[in-house]
Amino acid sequence: MTHIALNQFMFISVLIGVVLLILGRKLFWFFVGVAGFLIGLNVATQSAIGTDSARLLIGLVAGIIGAVLAILLQKVAIAVAGFVIGGYITVELLRLYGSGLQVSSQFVNSAWVPYLIGGIVGAILMVILFDWALIALSSLAGASMILHGVAVQPRALPLLYIVLVILGIAIQAHLLRSSRVPAP
Repeated sequence: MTHIALNQFMFISVLIGVVLLILGRKLFWFFVGVAGFLIGLNVATQSAIGTDSARLLIGLVAGIIGAVLAILLQKVAIAVAGFVIGGYITVELLRLYGSGLQVSSQFVNSAWVPYLIGGIVGAILMVILFDWALIALSSLAGASMILHGVAVQPRALPLLYIVLVILGIAIQAHLLRSSRVPAP
């Protein structure tokens, strides 16, 4: 990617991360759309399809499909989004906390087992504990996307990640409580 395109991608990553961090539960369709985008981008990257622009376009189309499915088929979308984001977060946490897992073109060989385990846990959590799982998963995913878009000292990443996740959960929990309080 060119320097300008990389800066734009980083800005978009931070912007999407902030929306997920703060409004992931309220904007469920957006959460599922981001999951679709991540799937599309990952598949296009792993398949070495075309240019960076083509890969982003594939991710964008997959994200739009995910958002539409979230609106039309909410129960299925809940489980699929939980699986995708659960797997994504598991791999990101392993990478962030230095497990030695290398997420690269060898993704299929190095990260599929943790991805599957995290995906299954994410799907189960989303189905059983929808609101709170959505709050937790969107906060975790939002924090990951924000950290992908900012330049931070590697040693500060784990602490900043935890702070962002706690902030996201606190904001979304407050919004959830506010929406459930009966009007006088």
